[in-house]
Amino acid sequence: MVTDSLRRRCKVLAGAVIRWAAWVAGKGLPLSARQALVRFVGRHNLPGGFEFAMGMLDDLRRRNPDALHRFLWSNHLAYAVTYEIPKRFGASNLNPSRRILFNDMVGHLRSRGLDPCKDIRSIFDVGCSMGYLLRHLETEVFLSATTLHGLDIDTYSIEAGTAHLSSVQSKVKLFAADMTHTDRIMGNQTYDVVLCCGVLMYVNDDTAEQVVRTMFSHAGHLVAMVCLAPPESQIALGRSVTRASDGAFIHDMDGLIQLAGGQVISKRWIGASGSVANPSYAILAEPPRQPGL
Repeated sequence: MVTDSLRRRCKVLAGAVIRWAAWVAGKGLPLSARQALVRFVGRHNLPGGFEFAMGMLDDLRRRNPDALHRFLWSNHLAYAVTYEIPKRFGASNLNPSRRILFNDMVGHLRSRGLDPCKDIRSIFDVGCSMGYLLRHLETEVFLSATTLHGLDIDTYSIEAGTAHLSSVQSKVKLFAADMTHTDRIMGNQTYDVVLCCGVLMYVNDDTAEQVVRTMFSHAGHLVAMVCLAPPESQIALGRSVTRASDGAFIHDMDGLIQLAGGQVISKRWIGASGSVANPSYAILAEPPRQPGL
């Protein structure tokens, strides 16, 4: 009998072989040619797409992981291909780390004398993908919200999400844009809650600092984030580091929030499990107090 443990080991081994083979095959090719091959594999849904991309673009991962992730997300490749309507929308598809974050949000808002069902009218989601988190908040958490906006670099996800949300008469509105354009998309508006889940891990320190500052400058009550965390809850970063497997960034979120003038209210470490792919922090923070308030 083949055990689950054996299946996992075989999957890891197969992935390592694909990554190595792609690295060898791509060594003599220019970056543009390798990117074209990654697009081909992704658009034809060939197996092992993520490991193929990581092997073929290994030099880009080492040299400029920020550029690697922008390429993959903007072309709906590698990890982006799992973002499809049936797999993301609906309470049963909600990632447990997001469920924990939303429960913490509700508890915190109530502790501040706010009724989540009545007093939260506007939400912005940075890195919203298809808008499935905004839709969940619209139907299950912030029932009186009339302004639910989000942006994402993945145009495919924005278009697919917009079509689905329109079909269910949702108030959610999505924008296709890089997160560095968050301030422009938000304009002069202040949102009661600003959300950012599993997104900052794909950008470097400078971009993460810019985005965090923007979120706090446009937040009325609360900024809520899920961010990549170190493998052990007791590890304190003090600085950002990159994950060896894919170049994802583990940021010093306390430092970034402090630079933005925010105040951390809670920071919950969530260990990796079968339903949570990576160790994460669920963070709640309040924006700077306005003078005279």
